[in-house]
Amino acid sequence: MPREVRDSLYWIQECGADRSNFVEETSDPNPVWYNEDEELHIGQCAYLFTDDQTLLFDTLSPASSDRIIAVLDELLAGDDLDYLAVSHPDVPHAGNTARILREYPEATLVAPKYGTGHELYHLDDAMHVGEGDTIDLGTNTVAFHEATFLDAALHMWMTETTTNTLFPVDWFGYPHTNSECGLFADEFDHAITPDRLMHFHGRVLFWYQYVDVEKVNAEIDQLIESYDPDLLAPAHGNVVRENVSDHMRLMKQVVQDINQDGRVGALG
Repeated sequence: MPREVRDSLYWIQECGADRSNFVEETSDPNPVWYNEDEELHIGQCAYLFTDDQTLLFDTLSPASSDRIIAVLDELLAGDDLDYLAVSHPDVPHAGNTARILREYPEATLVAPKYGTGHELYHLDDAMHVGEGDTIDLGTNTVAFHEATFLDAALHMWMTETTTNTLFPVDWFGYPHTNSECGLFADEFDHAITPDRLMHFHGRVLFWYQYVDVEKVNAEIDQLIESYDPDLLAPAHGNVVRENVSDHMRLMKQVVQDINQDGRVGALG
């Protein structure tokens, strides 16, 4: 079920396959936050604004094609979808774009202006946005940004000004157990830790192994100072509503660990 994060902002989560092997194959197969009797998921998330104008950010994967349409039909309740914004063309983020546009043909497709190859991903006719571009939805206004940490050149982040939400896409992804599906991070029994974050970033943003750790951690400080979000809404992790800046600082240890130990595996 989708969850209302704030008035008119909904979080839609696809939990995906069991990734228990990610933990069981490590040197610490029983971290405090993990329950071996439960499945482990790295989710895909989409976010819907139901304001005067409506906007969906990302689409879930094609495995949830029927589900995303059903959720949109439920939450929009006969209203149009005005905007479909895709952060980047990876399958978990944009894989249902064509299906959604067939169901909601009046929606404007919004895509990053960054990178090249838009025609390859059928994004050449989209509304291209980047740093400084905004869409006024009514009560809410979304703004688009060049992604600080990314896994494709054709990529963007988003913020929303009224709720002060940062949507950092692939950054701050982490696994959750069955009992944590659909929960906000503050509803977990155990706090998010760098080792939990490592299970995602060590497979997706593994290029941290090649970076200058001091410079990257300075960028994290700059992110916190620039955005200072009240909500963190990642594409591959549950929504963070409390102590957001402290959670973002956890990524400094993750960068250091990947830089020291290298890639931990593959996500596929």
